[in-house]
Amino acid sequence: MRVSWVQVLLLVLCTFAVPAMAGEFKRGVNVNQWLDTYATGPLSPQELGALRAAGFDHVRLPIDPRKLGWAPEKGPALKDIAKLHAALEAIRVSGLDVIVDMHPDAETQQIIEDDPAGAEALVVLWLWLAKQLRPTSPERVALELLNEPQYQGVGGALRWSRYQKRLLRTVRGVLPLHPVVVTGRQTGTLDGLIELTPLEGSNLIYSFHFYAPGIFTHQGASWMRNVPWTTAGHWSDIRYPAEQARLRQPFMDAQGDQQRGRDEMQQYLANGWDRTRITQNWEPLLAWARRYPNLRIRLGEFGVYREGVDPASRYQWISDVRQVAEANGWGWSVWNYGSDFGITSSSNIQGRLRGSLEPAAKAALGLPGPAK
Repeated sequence: MRVSWVQVLLLVLCTFAVPAMAGEFKRGVNVNQWLDTYATGPLSPQELGALRAAGFDHVRLPIDPRKLGWAPEKGPALKDIAKLHAALEAIRVSGLDVIVDMHPDAETQQIIEDDPAGAEALVVLWLWLAKQLRPTSPERVALELLNEPQYQGVGGALRWSRYQKRLLRTVRGVLPLHPVVVTGRQTGTLDGLIELTPLEGSNLIYSFHFYAPGIFTHQGASWMRNVPWTTAGHWSDIRYPAEQARLRQPFMDAQGDQQRGRDEMQQYLANGWDRTRITQNWEPLLAWARRYPNLRIRLGEFGVYREGVDPASRYQWISDVRQVAEANGWGWSVWNYGSDFGITSSSNIQGRLRGSLEPAAKAALGLPGPAK
């Protein structure tokens, strides 16, 4: 049988083509507590392999530069850069792609936003880090410039827009081909994203985070007990969809603002939170996406606090959000792997191994099973 030159060319291209999953960033999980503010240790090769086998194609790796030995006043170097290189190599070997997420602690983030010297320090850090990441594959590694920027108040949108463009130029000057994740202000929410005029350049991913309604997703979270804008930390056993909360009365402890709590719960019920309501909540973002149809959008974080929350309600919300994202062709990364919003059997249990992925988590996330 004679083989044409076209067939030979196709054979060569197939032999050396990038795997179909590479760089898609469709189904991911945030692997916090590896190199972030609350780091407890790396994921094992077995854990990474299990994520890949379950059907995840990437992880989002939050890094706190201070935990890696950086300080704004001491120059750009991450003294423990070897830890980041080791993490990226372990993830690469597992077959997963990775988003390297600049995820400073709250105090450092405030310095970056409020102090010109702090802002300059992050620019210099990204210049140094981009050079360190030159050997990484642009088909396997993406870079996220800054997690959940605040930039509240008058002029905040303009300040963040200008600063993000500067960060992007800095990274692009060294790494012209790597995907870069950009976001809006207001803690990276969809409200912040739709303020943005799309940035110049290609290979950009526009990310937003989603945790609404907060009274459900953050119910019982200890750090939410003393904030002035919600009583979520004082509630327990709030069911989802909202109709389920009518059938089983949730509980609010005596320490919370009772009137505010009643108002929030009434609003939760009145809004009838379910998958339809989530879709309606995203309509401004959907309209923005229609306005800029060539943009690549992804859901960078979504999840529900774990401790004391009804598992069926928790995974139903996760499933609904994931399905709405996928219906629009958007990739996602759930928050998180094995800590307070975790999806493993022993998530957030001090002194114990994280355990394996829960079957309910796999079902909620629509994971396709063993990766090819």
